[in-house]
Amino acid sequence: MERIKAAINRAKEARDGGVGLADPRPPARAELSESNTPAGWLALQQLEPDEEVLTRNRVVTFSKDDPAHVPFDILRTKILRMMEANNWRTLAITSPTMSCGKTMIATNLAFSFSRQRNTRCILADVDLKRPQVRKNIGLESQLSMGDYLMGGVRPEEFFIRLGENLAIGPTAQSFRHSAELLQHPDAKKALDDMHRVLQPDIVIYDLPPLLASDDAMSFMAYADCALLIAASGITSVRNLEDCERQLSEIIPLAGVILNKYDLRSESYSYYEYDYM
Repeated sequence: MERIKAAINRAKEARDGGVGLADPRPPARAELSESNTPAGWLALQQLEPDEEVLTRNRVVTFSKDDPAHVPFDILRTKILRMMEANNWRTLAITSPTMSCGKTMIATNLAFSFSRQRNTRCILADVDLKRPQVRKNIGLESQLSMGDYLMGGVRPEEFFIRLGENLAIGPTAQSFRHSAELLQHPDAKKALDDMHRVLQPDIVIYDLPPLLASDDAMSFMAYADCALLIAASGITSVRNLEDCERQLSEIIPLAGVILNKYDLRSESYSYYEYDYM
C-alpha cells in the first residue's frame, strides 16, 4: 500500500502543475425547476430506484443515512470546483484492472451529484465488455449504451431518470466489437445529441479498465478529464504508473483514488483520495 501511495505522489510531482483549482469559480446556476429544465430531460422515463438494491451494492450516497457518504460528497465538491473552473462537463472513470471498484465509485459519485439541486447529472455505462451500472442500481432495460452509440435511438428513448437530477445510460449486454463501435462517427453524434437534448451539467462515463482492452483509450476523446481508480492489494505500482502515463498523454488527469484501503481506525473509513 505504501508503494502505491509513493507512486501516486511521484505521479503528482511529474505533472505540469496539475489541474488548477485557483481560477475563480463561476456563479452557481439557479436551482432547477420545470421552467428551466429541457423538454428532453422532462420526457425521460422516470423510475424509483430500489433502496434495498442500492444498499446491498454499497451505493451509500442515495441518502445521507450512511456516514460513508461523506468521502463521496467531498470528492463531488472537489470535482465540481475543478470542472467549473476549467469549463468541463464530462468525467471518465477508469482503473488499471478489474475489481478496483470503479463502478461503485462512479455510481456513488453520480448519486452524490444528484443531491445538488442545481446540477443535472448523467451516469453512462460505457463498459461495453463487462457492464455493472444497471446491476448495481437494479434497473431493467432492453437497450444498452452500445445500441444508443450506434445511432437510431433518441436520447429521450434511451436514458432513464432517477429522481429529478440524475439520468442513467445503462448497458444490458456486452458488445464484441466495442472498441470499433466507440471510435465510429455515430458514437460522437449520439453523444452530441445527448448533450444537446438533455443539457446535463455533469456526465460521468464508467469506462472499462485501461489494461483490459483499448476501449477506454478509444473513448477518452469524448471526455474532458479522467479519474483513475487504484485498489490497495490489487493494483501494482507498475500498472498504476503505466496508466497514469498513458492518460496524461491524452487527457487531463483529475486525480487518482486509492480504494479498498482500510482506514477504520481514522476519521474517514474505506477510501483515500489523492488529486493530481
